[in-house]
Amino acid sequence: MQIQTFQNPEQLATHTAKFIIDLVKTKPTATLILTSGDTPVLTYKKIVELAKPSDFEQVTIIGLDEWVGVPATSEGSCRYIVEENLLKPLEINLEQYTFFDSMSADLESECKRVDELLFSKGGADLIMVGVGVNGHIGLNEPGYSFDNYCHVSELADVTITIGQKYFKEITSLTQGITIGLKHLLEAKVAILIATGERKSEVLKQTFDQEPNVGLPSTVFKLHTNSYVWVDEAAAKLL
Repeated sequence: MQIQTFQNPEQLATHTAKFIIDLVKTKPTATLILTSGDTPVLTYKKIVELAKPSDFEQVTIIGLDEWVGVPATSEGSCRYIVEENLLKPLEINLEQYTFFDSMSADLESECKRVDELLFSKGGADLIMVGVGVNGHIGLNEPGYSFDNYCHVSELADVTITIGQKYFKEITSLTQGITIGLKHLLEAKVAILIATGERKSEVLKQTFDQEPNVGLPSTVFKLHTNSYVWVDEAAAKLL
């Protein structure tokens, strides 16, 4: 687990964007698992600024997770955030990317569909995630096995509360559907990005603790090629 601290979120985003662009230029057919949330938005804007659509015309992109019961068209959905800030501006074809259909009546089939896509690609070339204040990675909440592939999770109370910030009105959030941590461990490169003082305590715990399911972010200690990129505010306790 290699850590690097950046002066501010913009420097972090520029570094992350260049890393992803360079990876795609090296392997144009790369498979990328990408997160949503607030933290990666600036990275996506930097990719759009620095890359050409032709750089990404052969990639496969898979969304990291989704709120169960929230339609893709909702401004709070994970798909909406990635589409609006990266996929549409970069003119990535619909055929090149997929997200969990969290409105499906058969969520297990959705998990199997994304599992099989990743298996067919030989796993992800890169997975980029953020971290929740309780250490969750994607919607892998505390207590879920590192051996899970795609699965449905019961959301922690803190995730439900903080998750409301993505919606214009109070939204019922109870479950998530997510890429499992086994896929993260099998990805060729794993990146965790975090900004802001509110992430400083969970990052300290991540570095202080041995890998354990009670703090999912500690899974990064088990990955053979993982990076943790943070700004100075998030790194204040390290």
